[in-house]
Amino acid sequence: MFLRIIILFFLYSAISFFSAQELKLNFSENIATNSDYKPSICFFQNNYYILVQEKIKSSSCDIKINTFNKSLKSSNQFDVKIDGHTYLSINQLFNKIVLFTSTKKNNSTDLYAHFFDVKNGFVKSKMIFSEPNISGYSTNYIVSDTTYEDEFFVLAELPFQSGQNEDIKLLFYDQSCKLTNQVYNKLEVPFESKRDNKLLISPIGKIILIKTFWKKGNNFYLYSLGSKTISQIEIKLNQRKIAAIDYFFNDKNELVIAGFFTSIARYNFEGYFIHKYDSDLSLFHKNQYYLGKNIIEEFKSSKSIKESGAGLDRFRVSDFTNDAKGSYYLMAEHLGRKKIKDVNQWNSKGVVVIKFNKNGNYVWGCPVPLKQTNEQIKFLGSFRLNKFNNVQYFYNSLENLNLRKGIPNEYGSNNYCGTKVLTFSSVGLVEENILKIDFPKIESNTFAFYPKQLNPFLFGKSVFSLINKEGNSLLLGVEK
Repeated sequence: MFLRIIILFFLYSAISFFSAQELKLNFSENIATNSDYKPSICFFQNNYYILVQEKIKSSSCDIKINTFNKSLKSSNQFDVKIDGHTYLSINQLFNKIVLFTSTKKNNSTDLYAHFFDVKNGFVKSKMIFSEPNISGYSTNYIVSDTTYEDEFFVLAELPFQSGQNEDIKLLFYDQSCKLTNQVYNKLEVPFESKRDNKLLISPIGKIILIKTFWKKGNNFYLYSLGSKTISQIEIKLNQRKIAAIDYFFNDKNELVIAGFFTSIARYNFEGYFIHKYDSDLSLFHKNQYYLGKNIIEEFKSSKSIKESGAGLDRFRVSDFTNDAKGSYYLMAEHLGRKKIKDVNQWNSKGVVVIKFNKNGNYVWGCPVPLKQTNEQIKFLGSFRLNKFNNVQYFYNSLENLNLRKGIPNEYGSNNYCGTKVLTFSSVGLVEENILKIDFPKIESNTFAFYPKQLNPFLFGKSVFSLINKEGNSLLLGVEK
């Protein structure tokens, strides 16, 4: 009897570990679009879904905005083209949708805010900052994604000056986009003509700059902004250079940073790490590990390992998140080019998923080989729900496009390629399941996921775009 109970327990555990969270969507009306644009972000405000599409290649601000009511019926479209302005971002701040652009004049670079009305489009614009150019070089502006209390923030990367250390300004704005304060800082690192700065606002109002610059490999630094005196904190490992990172604030307001480090011989992924910083940016937890044999041998042959080492080439960090229990999941995806019948196509060999427990200690690492090949990059990549109890990732099952009989019925109707979901056991075993989903029938179109979750916030329903092969027909899919 006891043995029977044990067997039933393990069977129940296996089923619960491998059970995929069912993805059910409500679909919008179909809208005509253009393959030159890509879905970027989708806001929900005043019972309207507001979808933003950016032009993929544009020297000026060129975006499309489609609005849908709460029943997902299309209500309006606004084609927004502002010649001479550079598109920076579009943000939901204090329950307002604000487009930010900049324009370079003879003597200055000006920052503009454009205010959106769901029925009338952009009804008001105003210049909110101006910075003088220096020797023809201009200022770049980075707008914070989040607010704190009644303020939002803008990082002004001041004009490049060869041979000098980098200058920045932190700008403070109230709810009406009025400048209330500005703080100037000179960093300890020299100017680079191209800068990689990220502006983060913690849940308790800590303003943090994450800087990346290249010097014999990637170098990463943290700065706590907001005062005239700042300190430089290097994100570093023991005897290895960091290749790539991702980060977020956990429910304890700690900044958690994870990523991969590179081998000495080559610039590739050799291992992974996780760091945790308290509210004062003091590092209190750090772990680093080498890739397991199971991961390396899944993507590299013994001959390739002998010739080029055990590091993984052409992998990139694509996701870092945690589940409802506080465990952390780091994902890297392969992306390369591959010739098939003399046609150069985009190719992904698969993904690597690393799990850390809520304390930041390694639990398991899992390789997931995939067959994703397509002439267009827009269908490649994984995506996930906004929040999940057990980790799972979805991806377009592009190998089905080679089937002579077409997409199998078990994937659902009106599917361009079908969708699969990856689930993991407690010991890191992966199972691939078919996600059956029926897309609306719209003429002869079939649809696939644009592999990006469009809701910019961690709360609320997940929102996706579904597009046809030609990229000229789009549906909005909202999680039920």
